[in-house]
Amino acid sequence: MKAISTFLCILATSAIIYAQDATPLTESKFDVLRKEIVGQSFDSKRLVKAKELSDNNFLYVRQIQAIMEGFSLESSRLDYAKYAYSTVLDAENYNTLIAMFKLGTSKDALKTYLAQRKAPVVPKEEKKAVLTEKEEGGSEKVTATPQKTKPTGPTPMTDQEFATAKRQIGEESFESSKLRRAKQTSDANYLLCHQIKEIMEVLSFESSRLEYAQYAYSKTYDQVNYATVKESLKLSKSKEELTAFLKKQPIVDYAAAKEEEALAIEEPITEEKEAAQLPPAFSKGDFINAKNEIASQSSDAKKLEKAKEITNKTYLLSEQVKTITALFLFEDNRLDYAKYAYAKTSDPEHFDLVRAVLEKESHKVLDDYIKNVNEANQVTTLATGPSELSSEDFEALKKRITGSALESHKLEKAKKIVDRSSLSAMQVKQINDLFELEETRLEFAKYAYTKTLDKEAYGLVREALGKSTNKYALDRFIKELGN
Repeated sequence: MKAISTFLCILATSAIIYAQDATPLTESKFDVLRKEIVGQSFDSKRLVKAKELSDNNFLYVRQIQAIMEGFSLESSRLDYAKYAYSTVLDAENYNTLIAMFKLGTSKDALKTYLAQRKAPVVPKEEKKAVLTEKEEGGSEKVTATPQKTKPTGPTPMTDQEFATAKRQIGEESFESSKLRRAKQTSDANYLLCHQIKEIMEVLSFESSRLEYAQYAYSKTYDQVNYATVKESLKLSKSKEELTAFLKKQPIVDYAAAKEEEALAIEEPITEEKEAAQLPPAFSKGDFINAKNEIASQSSDAKKLEKAKEITNKTYLLSEQVKTITALFLFEDNRLDYAKYAYAKTSDPEHFDLVRAVLEKESHKVLDDYIKNVNEANQVTTLATGPSELSSEDFEALKKRITGSALESHKLEKAKKIVDRSSLSAMQVKQINDLFELEETRLEFAKYAYTKTLDKEAYGLVREALGKSTNKYALDRFIKELGN
């Protein structure tokens, strides 16, 4: 009888876990639920409500901390801290909650509890459509098939959600609380530049506005427009500091990336392409599970071993490599993993993100390593014998170039195509026609010449240049290469 009861308890717990939503709550929705918990008349009722929230949602450590702050009794905080661990998204940060307790016995109790528990498993997010088929005998056969994939990636905060979040920031009594709430909003959402500016206007002190402007950049959807945020700073010195900060930051074009992903989803996959496809990238739930598995290792060396093992099985985004790299205690291991993961990164153009978690002395070592890898890959590519891009691939690449809003981004993508492929003169001309500025056309014409298969036909590219001075400039460039 006791064995049956134990089995039923485990089964019920499993059912609860896999009924939960692994998608993080938005800041506005979480705040509504948190206030509902705090509004209860007794700690016992607050604890019941808090546990209900954890039963239905996976939370970040900072959200669990905010809930714990609403309890009056130390025992209630400890009870909830233990309960919420099984449904936390960032288990590697859970030790920070120990500082919430005043009594040494409570701190030791939580430490002991965490030491005995494995990292929580976050359920995978799968969306399936159920199809009913008639079999020959007349009975119905039910099969589950994956729904058509939609583009993933960040989405800007809606106007309604932002209005709620902005109001909550303004309702805070102290500047420090407003700033903390503003940062929490950026942690949980991707904001547009005009929304960043509106939040900055709610803050009273120039130092707070500057701090938030720098903090919010990495979670801004339209980073190409971030220079406009300077308008919300009052002092010239603050504007100069923000300008200097932005010069060191990479610009991520999320809108273009999402459009590229949509094109890739819609593009039919031939047998040849399917054979050449990269290993699948991590889903959100899979990556969190992998990250927690690495973080739960008993030593830095074992973390590195586990990280490499996981990296061998899939391709990672640069942002995911950055997150894993930050888990290591020793700089040597951080650098080792960053170098190891570079070749298994699906967006190497964004690998500069990883530098943020490395010490300055390691930056040059990593840069030299990447340079050597790229040069080796280039030699290997040329040695296999160049061939012209197929018309199907070429049209798909042209669409990706035109998906960028800025001329500079179009040029950057065009150069990457040239670096990875060999083009005909006609294809170079067609890419050049996508640019709006004559100066950009000349720059790309020069850049693509050495990678063009039929250089004898490069007159097509020359004649497509509008200005005579640019035609002569291209002639001189080609002549100098021949000398």
